[in-house]
Amino acid sequence: MKAKDKLKYVEEARRLLESLEVESLIDSPHNLSAISKINRLIAIFTSFSSNDGQELKRLFQEYQRWARGSTRKGHIRNRVMDMIQFIGQKIEEMDIYEIEEPMSGNQEKIVKSLKNEKLWVRSSLEGKDLHVQIGERGSKKGEHVHLISDSRTGELRVDADDKAPSELIERVVTVVTKQGSNIGIAQKGIKTTMEFIDTSTSPISADKVPVLYPTVIRNSGGSRGHFVYFTLKNIGKEIALDIKWEIRAFGYEWRIRDEAFELETGKEKEITFQISGERIFTEPVPELNIITEYRDVGGNAYFTRRELLQEKVPSGAFFNLKLSTFHPPSILTDEGVELLSGPVLSGDKIEAVFGIRTRDGMKKITIGISGTLIAVFGFDNDSQIKQAIFELAHRKIRKMLKENNLVDHIFKTNELPEHHKDGFDAYAELRASITQ
Repeated sequence: MKAKDKLKYVEEARRLLESLEVESLIDSPHNLSAISKINRLIAIFTSFSSNDGQELKRLFQEYQRWARGSTRKGHIRNRVMDMIQFIGQKIEEMDIYEIEEPMSGNQEKIVKSLKNEKLWVRSSLEGKDLHVQIGERGSKKGEHVHLISDSRTGELRVDADDKAPSELIERVVTVVTKQGSNIGIAQKGIKTTMEFIDTSTSPISADKVPVLYPTVIRNSGGSRGHFVYFTLKNIGKEIALDIKWEIRAFGYEWRIRDEAFELETGKEKEITFQISGERIFTEPVPELNIITEYRDVGGNAYFTRRELLQEKVPSGAFFNLKLSTFHPPSILTDEGVELLSGPVLSGDKIEAVFGIRTRDGMKKITIGISGTLIAVFGFDNDSQIKQAIFELAHRKIRKMLKENNLVDHIFKTNELPEHHKDGFDAYAELRASITQ
């Protein structure tokens, strides 16, 4: 079913449902007019979801079997009502579900976005060529540099219709060797720098690893609660093993309790999340994602994430979820950092003790956040404060390890960027500034 046709089919299905007469179905299973309407509903549901179409067909056949072979009106009425209720529920699900149109070409486009205070960057894999667009934030003309990396020759060419690259970027070259090493060469004026690039936590090529990609999302609600159904597809070239998934946001996480499963390349699986009863059903949360963790046949561990948007239903009573930006797989690595104790309140600050494995053994340091800074962030529950300390600590420890200077640290308001924002945005600014 195409997105542009959905409204037409929903309206037609509603008309057909309204025209079905319960008593007539109970008295006459051979009513050709009613049979024609139900067959049409089966066709509509099948176009939307083959499973829904098959279920309505099963309910219809069950009704006919009872109506033709039994005189027990009560049982026949129950079969009719089961069918009518199913039709009504599926029409409402069709009505609120947003269909994502398939992307052109033989391969789904995987898009990654990046931005800072001045620039935005967007990369996409189109066919086998990598497209990179760079523009200035707030530009009225929407001008941008469009670079295209040829997958066969490695040539980097510029789309002639866009802004000249010399106005926005210096010369940067990345050379990928046959052995897998990455060499980065950057030129700024007459100064040239060259280094091997560590890609252990960078996005991995989809040609070499499993890539778990949430492709479809649908929402449903009823007497059992409200549910979100994701379709998880392996679009990579290798089998994905020991797959686990979760819904995660800042200060919130929901982990699947089922056993891990596997997906061969090109295969997909529908997974279910009961959103009713969860905080994200009625409360907006930042940085909401569906996360997958899995491994390949070589034992390497990966994770992917796809951002989720919360959209209020027309009544404003709760949120449905919508898929957004996909982030390709990265390798899961052990950074050698572990929480030893806390977080706990200590005077006017919240602190936690972390252990860091170094060449000289385990070293302990304390990382904390001042009460004043927590107030600026607006964090008012333990889960938010705990995640903030974890995220800030891991970034700060990585930076201190590079500088060979592992010391205790308490984050205070004077570390916020100049002209900082308030609330969660202020926290995001501080978090980003640590790695700069």
